[in-house]
Amino acid sequence: MRMHPFKQVLLHVAVLVMIAFLVFPLLLLVFNSLKTQTQIFESPMGIPHGVTWDNFRTVITGGTFLINLRNSAIVAFSTVILAIIVTAPAGYALSRFKFRGRTAFSMWLLATQAFPGIIMVLGLFTVLKVYGLINTLPGLVIMHTSFALPFSIWLLKGYFDKIPIDLEEAARIDGCTRLRALVSIILPLSVPGLLAVATFSLLLSWNEFFFALVIMRTNETWTLPVYLARFLGSGGVVQWGPLSAAALLVTIPVFVLFLLGQRYLVSGLTGGAIK
Repeated sequence: MRMHPFKQVLLHVAVLVMIAFLVFPLLLLVFNSLKTQTQIFESPMGIPHGVTWDNFRTVITGGTFLINLRNSAIVAFSTVILAIIVTAPAGYALSRFKFRGRTAFSMWLLATQAFPGIIMVLGLFTVLKVYGLINTLPGLVIMHTSFALPFSIWLLKGYFDKIPIDLEEAARIDGCTRLRALVSIILPLSVPGLLAVATFSLLLSWNEFFFALVIMRTNETWTLPVYLARFLGSGGVVQWGPLSAAALLVTIPVFVLFLLGQRYLVSGLTGGAIK
């Protein structure tokens, strides 16, 4: 049924307004990163009159930004790798094997998403302290991976359910072991689901702030969200130009990766999460 022209106009106007609300903060970030401090105070929402790159130079050369960028990259990509290694066999086991407690375990995975992470901070902090992982990158990787596992396992379980079991049975008849069938047949067919897990884990780890703030104690171990939250200029005064430049630099890498993987993310989520 064709939509009435007036309704089409209203729909397009609503979409344009929504896009403007989403794009405006990013444009404001770009504009302020190219202004001097004086221009920002005079016109915080205006277009810069004369472009300056001093804010970016200040961020890159005047602090621990590059160290914190390295920390975030190590933690995020380690979380992605560890999440895929754990969730692929876990999701496959839930999809293919019938065992006692299977339904209860699946429900438990979903139930963990209903509780705010802040209620776990004391228990997780105590566990990491016992094993000497406070103020260490491996401790933060383990914590971020634990946050990504429940949803990722459920997503891959639904994705594996869509793959016909006949393919595995044919491979088993030809002499493949179950592990070989998983690696050679199931995982290649599950690339969109795996990329969805990778993108979800990357975004979760890259943007996570609270637990990184609790665990990391020194400037040299901070990740980028903590660095931005504690960004101060000379004299303890916030310099909005360098802060905008730093926030823009933090946003660009994950924004580019999201654009490259959005097709797989959407197909993986729709193919697995609502199964």
